[in-house]
Amino acid sequence: MPVQVAIVGATKVAAVLAKLVPESGFTLALWAERTTADHVEQTVGRDGVALLDVPAGESREFVRALGARNVRVVDLGPDLRVPQVTCGFPEPHAKGKRLVAMPSAAGMAAFAAAGALLEKGLLYGDRVAVYAIGGAKGAIALENPAADVAAELSWMLEQHGAPPQRRLGVAVRAGPGMLALVQGELGSEESQDEKLLRETAGAGPGWLRLCPENTHPDTARVAGTGDAEVSVAVDWFAEWLLCSCAIDPVWFPAHAAVRALRAMSLE
Repeated sequence: MPVQVAIVGATKVAAVLAKLVPESGFTLALWAERTTADHVEQTVGRDGVALLDVPAGESREFVRALGARNVRVVDLGPDLRVPQVTCGFPEPHAKGKRLVAMPSAAGMAAFAAAGALLEKGLLYGDRVAVYAIGGAKGAIALENPAADVAAELSWMLEQHGAPPQRRLGVAVRAGPGMLALVQGELGSEESQDEKLLRETAGAGPGWLRLCPENTHPDTARVAGTGDAEVSVAVDWFAEWLLCSCAIDPVWFPAHAAVRALRAMSLE
């Protein structure tokens, strides 16, 4: 019997989830802007799943109540991005879990851009700058010179066993696409091998696409998809790397949540 799923939230991501959930073999039993844990349990059953995309400050008590009713949860909001909660991105980390938290679109893009290089020691992780550009309508503007996306990247890496990191994040408001840039120093002598850098950056799940040489991520090519385009550029004289990733900030998080949902449902 297909897993019964409830979506709670009125965001653009929630709207895309309402389309993707039934297309992915699950049963969409409920989609509501606001509801109660009792209503979710009655709708999806005691082993169903709730996908939450609610405003900041509304997840914690709701998730606790759903857990008491044995309902599994994928939370796309910011409240549960803490060390005690498993990060559901990339999706293998969600396998068999009852509760996972998802990073923001910018956090996912930053990890897709540089996570593999940081984990392999090819990018020096102690001093990294993370820039998140886009994700909104209107003119480009500096939003926050100490953006949360840098903290999210640390959260994801620490869940993979990395030590605490020092990072700077910068959020810039721009167009509807999302571009993440992660800049840092070469991490080892192996980082001198550009072929190895490209192979490492492009190694990963099927939704990760490495740009051809001398080309860079373009949000137009990933619009309306769950794919991520990545590239890595090297400045040998300055000894730093620039990792980049383009995603659709609405469709990509929705696809990532469904991938996490599928991983949670595996026995």
